Amino acid sequence: MLIGVGLGPGNPDLLTLSAVKALKESRKVFVPGKLAEKLVAPYAKAQILDFPMIQDKFELSKLWDKNASIVASEAKKGLVSFAVLGDPNVFSTFSHLKRTIQKKHPEIEIMTIPGVSSITAQAARTNTSIDSSFVVSDGSPVDTKIILKSKHPQNVKKTLIDEGFDEFIFAQRLFMENELVTDDVPEIGDYFSLMIAKHTKKNKENRRIVYFVGAGPGNPKYITVKGRELLESADFVMYAGSLVNPVVLNYVHGEKLDSYGMKLEDIADALAKKMDEGKTVVRLHSGDPSLYGAIIEQIDSLKKRNIDVKIIPGVTSLFAAAAALKTQLTINGITETLIITRPAGTTLEKDSLRELSRHNATMAIYLGTDKLRHIMDSVEYPQETPAAVVYHASWNDEKVIIGTVGDIADKVEAQGIERSAMIIIGNVLTPENYKRSHLYG
Repeated sequence: MLIGVGLGPGNPDLLTLSAVKALKESRKVFVPGKLAEKLVAPYAKAQILDFPMIQDKFELSKLWDKNASIVASEAKKGLVSFAVLGDPNVFSTFSHLKRTIQKKHPEIEIMTIPGVSSITAQAARTNTSIDSSFVVSDGSPVDTKIILKSKHPQNVKKTLIDEGFDEFIFAQRLFMENELVTDDVPEIGDYFSLMIAKHTKKNKENRRIVYFVGAGPGNPKYITVKGRELLESADFVMYAGSLVNPVVLNYVHGEKLDSYGMKLEDIADALAKKMDEGKTVVRLHSGDPSLYGAIIEQIDSLKKRNIDVKIIPGVTSLFAAAAALKTQLTINGITETLIITRPAGTTLEKDSLRELSRHNATMAIYLGTDKLRHIMDSVEYPQETPAAVVYHASWNDEKVIIGTVGDIADKVEAQGIERSAMIIIGNVLTPENYKRSHLYG
């Protein structure tokens, strides 16, 4: 039998009684380094196994196999401990060793004795109270989620399935009387219950899905919770160049690739290649993918490669601009209509700005900052109609310029703004004589 023993964060007074008992009773104790050896010394003589910090996966695999064989040969003869700092199941050398032994020597029974981890040790040392959700990461993709206080575990499971998790364990009253650990998730849990959910490798391989994620308008806090979770768990993220705020990319722990300058087939090939490698793949677009995101041709190219897509919506720059302007885009008594359009350009031969402007609705214009004067000359709004240009809506360098159809081009040119801005035209920008909403009686 093999026991993974947690030695705590390094202070010998923080070893648990169970850890000391296991060390004393083991016929052999292994450790991964000198500090662990020192903590074990009062209770047992330990053998240090070499686990070098190298990146060569082939060499690492050989070392894991070698060390697993050494430990397994002793564990077949009786009780053996492998003692590690912290907790043996949290970012631990023991986790890798355990996996190798389970694969190469499945007949060996393995259990663990928890220890005080560096996570709780830092809370004690820094006087930090952890009373809300938090993320602990070593930079690798997030494949495990633990939900505390799972009083309605079946409902939690349904949510986790939607997030792509496929393996679940329900645990209740751990190390107490009436302890329960099961993969048969019940309907009801109590205050002392939790759910463990995992993305399994098999599940990843079976789901040939590329996630198209809207990064939002720029502010990294405006990405959706689902979008951020996918960025954190993805093995590969292809993003839309400078249109995506670099701070958003800090959520990414896997490989990143800028798609700027890439042709459609190159994009599809790169995404498909990562899918073939069994990776979780995200295509990150600015704003919302459905608005001027050029995703349909990408989706078609992926479908030809038997790859499906799932789209995670994002906050578009139009809504961030409206927030910056502190107004509504539709107001009772002024206009109930919002027109979203763009001017002619490289990818659009002819626009309908003149015809659309005759509706006298609110008009939101994407991709037109460099053609602002042409736009204002084309629309048939009265010259005194309010107009606004919001540069980098929600970014730290956001700029809001207010004017009219007659003078907004001069004002924007004076500011030197030529791109990355939203144009809005309409009386909703300076609302007067609007009607009170029926919503408030």
